[in-house]
Amino acid sequence: MIRASRLLAAAYTARALYMTASLALSYRSMRVEADRPEEELPEETPGLTVIIPALREQAVMPRSLEHFAALAARWPTLRVLVVTAAREASETPSGTSTTEDVCRRLADQHNTTLGREVFTVVSYPGGGRRASQLNYAVAALDDLFPPADDYVAVFDADAVPDARLASQFARAAHGRPAMIQQPMLPAFPGSSSGRRSAVMSGQDLAAFRRTLGIEYRRIQVARWCGPGRRPRLLAALARPMVYGVGSGLIVRRDKIEDIGYFQEPHDDLAVGHRLSMAGEPIAVLPSVNIVEPYQSVQAMARAFSSVAFANAATRHDYRFAAAHPTRLSATGQRLLAARALADGAAWALGPAVMGAAAAHLVVKRRFKPVVAAAVAAGLIEPVVAYRLRGRVLDDFRASGPDGGTWRQPAPAAAIATYMLQPAVSALGPWLLGVRASAARLTGRDLRFTKTEHLGEIAPDTRGGTVHG
Repeated sequence: MIRASRLLAAAYTARALYMTASLALSYRSMRVEADRPEEELPEETPGLTVIIPALREQAVMPRSLEHFAALAARWPTLRVLVVTAAREASETPSGTSTTEDVCRRLADQHNTTLGREVFTVVSYPGGGRRASQLNYAVAALDDLFPPADDYVAVFDADAVPDARLASQFARAAHGRPAMIQQPMLPAFPGSSSGRRSAVMSGQDLAAFRRTLGIEYRRIQVARWCGPGRRPRLLAALARPMVYGVGSGLIVRRDKIEDIGYFQEPHDDLAVGHRLSMAGEPIAVLPSVNIVEPYQSVQAMARAFSSVAFANAATRHDYRFAAAHPTRLSATGQRLLAARALADGAAWALGPAVMGAAAAHLVVKRRFKPVVAAAVAAGLIEPVVAYRLRGRVLDDFRASGPDGGTWRQPAPAAAIATYMLQPAVSALGPWLLGVRASAARLTGRDLRFTKTEHLGEIAPDTRGGTVHG
């Protein structure tokens, strides 16, 4: 038994060192690509339609549309389609502007300033969640913008895109990949007020680790394993499952139907799953878009429970992919699905298993493996992550007149709670288990709620509500 605990501690130490190296290598790659000089957009650059699903987003939409208007001023083929929800009108107090009211007013203002129809607002009449809004918007594209050889991007309502998006998109789209991801990084603006709890400060670093050390790196490895680029067996063993990330997700328009459109409750994961198992080429941009971080552990756990549900639906995505054309072998598809399910199991059970192994070693007075793991995962990795996160935020270029700076968490609190973050994140799948059990016992449907944005990235609205 002691041998098993020592092996687990050694594996945890090795993983921490690997993640540290992955962060450093990913940042180096991102910096090299981002430093390439910006060029005028080639005439053959595909058009891009940005879809922003919005529900109760009055506080954040003004800033978001302002940034996309700044991009559109230098990007003739950029269009923005905001899809609101009709049901919001019944949930909004009388006399208060709905998100649709705010967006239509702002769309008219920006279109007048730009001298062309860049912004369009449509209202989804149903009761579905974000994926249903996106599918409604995609269906509306055929009438609003005739089918073309272009791309559709999904950004969160609170997203701030990097000003280099146009040139980086043009470069990535030249190879016609099925999907292009601009990584998403949660961060508060430097001007924001309010204290951040120690646990959520550590979560800020953990989110950066996921963004750069996992999501960005996986897409790079997936491209390295592309069909025909490596020996088939080596590629099948090394190819990772790519997870689509909902803000900054860019999909070739003709591929949306091929993957069965967007899926509830977490549209982005299924896009990445299905394109990965189809063997489609996926690219990543060397910049991030910044969104508002989760405000509390409770909000994060609720959001992560829907992510866990989507990850558990990998079996459904596998069956879909197996029934449709693919560039991968059946074995390659099975390996990808197995990896995704193993990731989910490690996410939910890993902290408990590693905690038990560490406790066992301490009881047996075998301190060296525990100390080595603590130094690697609790000191080296978070210190490197903190420094690299600061550099990525310094490198970020916001479009619009008020680029500003972005806030780092308190270093002592972030580093001190970093090792706890796997257990904190595991609250998501555990909450899903509790909610699913309760739903089964009561005979009710399992429902997920949206993450509410409090407007930390939005300008001061003197009370939090924008009035038309």
